[in-house]
Amino acid sequence: MLPYVDENTLEWLDILGKGLMFVAAAMLLLGVIGAVAVATSSSDIELVGQFQQQNRGTFAAGVLGAGITSAGVLAGLGAIVRLLVARQRSGE
Repeated sequence: MLPYVDENTLEWLDILGKGLMFVAAAMLLLGVIGAVAVATSSSDIELVGQFQQQNRGTFAAGVLGAGITSAGVLAGLGAIVRLLVARQRSGE
């Protein structure tokens, strides 16, 4: 159990947990949008151009994987914070 935490701090931590969950949803959405953008783009940038033309599907899968991973990490952190706040409020 955590040491005593006043109700105002618990409220802010609960808001932080909810915010992390919403940001996780946004990251998941941005990951999907990024993967679609990469898969359908026709970039003429010399450095990225050849890599993207040859392995566009792999690059899009990597972008989608990064979005899913970051969303999972943020959602996990948000859930942990909210569970700790709920446990502190219940007095266990």
